[in-house]
This record gives sequence, structure tokens and C-alpha cells, in this order.
Amino acid sequence: MSTKTIKNGTEWTVREGYEEILDRFDPEDFLSGLNGKHYTLVKENRVRSVISMPGSDINENGIYIKYFKKGGYRDYIKYLFVPTKARVEWEVGNALLSKDINTALPLAISERKRCLLLVTETVTNSEDLMEFCQANYEGDLSVEKESEKRILLDKLALFIREIHEKGFCHYDLHAGNILIKFKDNQSTSVRDCALYLMDLHSVKILNRMSYRKRLFNLAQIFNSLSSILTSSDKLGFIRSYGSNSLGNITDENELVRQIDEQFSRIRNIHYRSRRKRCLKESSVFSRKRFAGMKMFFRKSYDTDNYQELIEKHNNALVNNDSAVIMKRDSKTALTRHTFEDKTLRNVVVKQYRVGCFGRLLKSIFCGSAGRKAWIAGNGLRVYGFKTPLPLALFEKKLAGITTDSYVIMEEVKDSLEMDRYILKNFNNRLETNQCKEENHPTASPSQGGEKEEVKNVDRISPDTDQLHHSLHERIKKKREFINSFAKTLGKMHNHNIFHYDLKTCNIMVREKDKSFDFTFLDFDKVSFKSEITVRKRVKNLTQINLSTPRLFTLADRFKFLKKYLKQCNIMDEKKNILREVINLSKTEKILYVSFQGDVTEDW
Repeated sequence: MSTKTIKNGTEWTVREGYEEILDRFDPEDFLSGLNGKHYTLVKENRVRSVISMPGSDINENGIYIKYFKKGGYRDYIKYLFVPTKARVEWEVGNALLSKDINTALPLAISERKRCLLLVTETVTNSEDLMEFCQANYEGDLSVEKESEKRILLDKLALFIREIHEKGFCHYDLHAGNILIKFKDNQSTSVRDCALYLMDLHSVKILNRMSYRKRLFNLAQIFNSLSSILTSSDKLGFIRSYGSNSLGNITDENELVRQIDEQFSRIRNIHYRSRRKRCLKESSVFSRKRFAGMKMFFRKSYDTDNYQELIEKHNNALVNNDSAVIMKRDSKTALTRHTFEDKTLRNVVVKQYRVGCFGRLLKSIFCGSAGRKAWIAGNGLRVYGFKTPLPLALFEKKLAGITTDSYVIMEEVKDSLEMDRYILKNFNNRLETNQCKEENHPTASPSQGGEKEEVKNVDRISPDTDQLHHSLHERIKKKREFINSFAKTLGKMHNHNIFHYDLKTCNIMVREKDKSFDFTFLDFDKVSFKSEITVRKRVKNLTQINLSTPRLFTLADRFKFLKKYLKQCNIMDEKKNILREVINLSKTEKILYVSFQGDVTEDW
């Protein structure tokens, strides 16, 4: 039961037994009213603040507060005709509970003009289902973990089936909007857990759930759990949900295919939306004007430092400071600078110049190169690929036309360009010398000359422990490196991401916990727009092939190609792609950057 009342001009709806909430919170001055109270800020953006307060005299389990901030006149007018978000969550929450579907217990809402407040009970001993699944079920799993995952996915399928059968459609149904609740603090068993539906402002109560809406919801779930779901998991999920509820199609594989198609569309729309956030005011990014320049920047860093960096960059170019300048030509100029921040050590400023009439026209109609780099760098990170962290974009304009643009980014640390990494870690002659040392352990440097020969291989000084690795370990490491990069490139192409200058010198490699991180540079040459055709695949594969040192044998290159084709699920194109790559490569020489500079090799 709930009652409606008005206090200090604010309309409240309060669940019976929780009337004291009216005296605790003032929606017009909510944030300042929290001073001196123990709470946790769960989420903060320009739309709302989400706050958790531990158990108190209001509710022993604690309370969860959503404070919707004052919107513009558009929101004010909209809420004259439709229920507010707080009102929707209140009504849907009560409707779900009345039909025995788990959600947080609504305690109170307030509505005053454009200021909204929703108070619910905290779901104790719970965590975000998406985070739980990613933490427990990613990668290779033991038999026990696989069984546990299967049990949880069955529970989830039945939970969603129940929601649908009782007439609810959540238009933002992903695993992050579902909580998994355990019996107590010590238990993490999925056998006796319960699932709770959250973020209810996107839920509609319907008379009947159509096939299309069911398919859409399942595609949303598949999208949010894509990192843990295998093909067999998807089939099992459909069987648990009940294929008879999904129209007249009885072929479960066909149902999975249709859901995957919908999931791909959802994912692409989601990624496109997130890519554009770096040009808008949001919880992560902001924008403003500074000294005649337009500035887009990542929050949580001091913007005054950004402005100083542009001045330091220009001064270094004027004074021709070789200690700071990394690269300088007619199109771009790069400088390295220290950055006073706890999380960053050095940053790089990359200037894109509009030096000729052709580039000026391109800037007018296609946008500045700096803006393209800013969007692409942040876009790659949205898709889960590593780039130097883009911090800010400056655009200098003259009569409304961008003449120069600057991108400030984090310097990549603890990494090597891929060509140099290969030279350092996979030197065939080094492996041969090691075999000689193992076969003749008593040979001295003067007798065999092994140590001197190792020094002269591209004049590299390998790590000391590298000399003691067994040949088997070195070969295994190379195989893992090839598989890891093939998988990364395959995922990039699967997302329709194309790098027009994908050479090994534009890819940084870092070893991490026996795995490999690949960081992509020159991301102003990255495109997200069109489908990756066979021609584009061949171009990228040829670029990699012609910039990889000959230390990688033909067998290594074939292994890479096979793994890449499997990742992209295009093994039927193997002969065609292989033939094209060979034809394009055999007329060129291998060109890469060693520790002493550019190196050219014949096949």
C-alpha cells in the first residue's frame, strides 16, 4: 500500500511504513542534504546521480536513491504528457513484484516540476550479472566451471521467459541491468541464487509479447554476454527459454542465426553511438573554446595542462628542439612532453597541418585530420582495441575553416614496435646458437664464438634470461604470438574496422601475463564505415606481410593466415586471398624498421 502527499510543494508517493523518508530528503536540494551522511556514489552523469546508503532506521537492508537532475524545457514539456522516469520505475516495480518477478522494492518517489527522486530498497548480497559472468566464465574453463555456467544460463533463460510470459518487455535488457543475488555474504553458488530485474524506466507492460520483441530481448542478452557465450551455450539457452515461444520456427540453429543477426545490428548501433560521444558533453568527455580554438577533451585531467602542452609543442617546433621533436614533415609534427598527473608519465602532441589547397578542401568537406584521429582513437577503444589514450583535440580555425588540429595522447610505454619486437624475441640465428650451446656446453666464447655472434644479430642485446629459454619455449611463444595477433586482426575486421596503413611499425607489442597486447598507432588512417571486402583484407594482409622481418618463415606466415581466416570464418576464401597476397608481395621487397633504422630484405 502507498499514500500520496504534498510536502513543501513536492508531491510524494510513499510506501506504507516509510513516511519518514519525506523528512530526510529534499528533492530541490538533494545533494547538499547528503552532507555528513554515509553514502556511496554509484553513478554520476549529467542526467542523474545514483547513490547507495547502507542499512539505517529507514530500511535495515539499506536504500538505493536515483536523483534525476533538472532537464531542459524539452523534458519539462515531455513530462506534461508522459509519466516521468521515476513514475515509470515506481509503477513497473510494483507490477513486477505483484507477479512474483524479482526487483528492488520501491519505497518512495517525489515529483516536482523537473526534479525527480526515486528511493528503493537495496538488493543485498548481489552483484551485476555481467560483471559476475565476465569475472568467472571468460576463457578456458574447467569442467566444474562449465557446469556452473550452464546452470546460470538456464536460470537466466527461464527468468527472461517468465518476464515475457507475464507481459513485460525491457527495451534495455542487458546483463548489466540484471542482478544476481546470493543467499549470504559467504555464498557465491549459482545453484541457489536469484535474479533481479533493474533499471525499469525502459520497461513496458504489454498485453502480449510478440515474436520480434522476444527476439530483440534475446539478442540484447547475447550481445551483453558475447565474451562468454559459445555456439553450444546459445543453443542451450534457446532450449531452456523454449523454442516453441519464438514463433513457428522449430529449427533451433535457425533461431540462433536470427538472434545473432539482430545482435550484430544492436552491437553496430551501440558502437556507432558510443564513438560519437567524444564530440559531445557526457560523463567522460567535454568541450569548450580556448584562445580561438575549439577543444574537445577527456574529463578527469587538468585542462590547463592541455593548453600548456600546445604552447610547448609550438615552441619546440620554432626552436627546432630535437630532444622533444619525434617527427616533422609537411603533414604532421609530433613532440613528446612530460605530463604532471598521477596516472600519466609522458604524452605526445600530434599536429596535423593543412599545408596545401587540396588538404584544405578535404578539411572543409570531410573534417580535419585531427578530428578523424580523435574519433578513431576513441572509437577503437570502444570496440576493445588498444590505442594510446586520446586526451584532447584542439582545432584552430580561420573564418570557420580548420587550418591546424592537434591531438594530445598518452605515450605508449613498456612496448616495442612489432617489427623490432620480432627481431628481439624471435631471432632464428639466436635459436640456432642456443642449440649449439646446449649440444656443446663446455665450448668457450673463443672456441665457438656464440656470444659474439649473438651480439651481432641486428646488434640487439636480448634479455639475459632469453638465452636460457629452451628452444621449445621459444617456438611456443612464437606460436602464441602469431595466434594472438591473427585473432586481434580478425576481430578488427569482423567489426568492419579498416586501417589504411597497417604496417608492423604502426603496431606496438607488450607482453602481459604470458599474453600479448597490441596497440595501434596512426589511427587517423582508421575507417569504421564500410564492409571489409576481400580486397581490403588482402591489402592489410599484404601490408603486414611486407613489413614483417624474414625471421618469420613462410610456415609462420601460413599459420598466421590460417588462424586469421578461421577467426573471420572465411576459410572458403583461403585460396583466393593467399594467391592475391603472394602476387602482390612477390613484386615488392620486405621493408621494416630495425633498431638501427630501415632495413630492406629480398624474399
